[in-house]
Amino acid sequence: MAQHKVVEVRATGRLPEVVTKDVQTELDNHQGEGWELITVQPVIYNSSTTGYLLLFFRKP
Repeated sequence: MAQHKVVEVRATGRLPEVVTKDVQTELDNHQGEGWELITVQPVIYNSSTTGYLLLFFRKP
């Protein structure tokens, strides 16, 4: 049975370069622990603003 993990990265009010760096850090950290990224889901509120990115990981 696989394990699953969801990690949030805040995007609201931040430059794309900063968000990208945070996503890369999460990917690097989780890959080192054997987690595989399976999907990314934006959480949108206020009709147009991406508030958070949810990173979904799986580990066998």
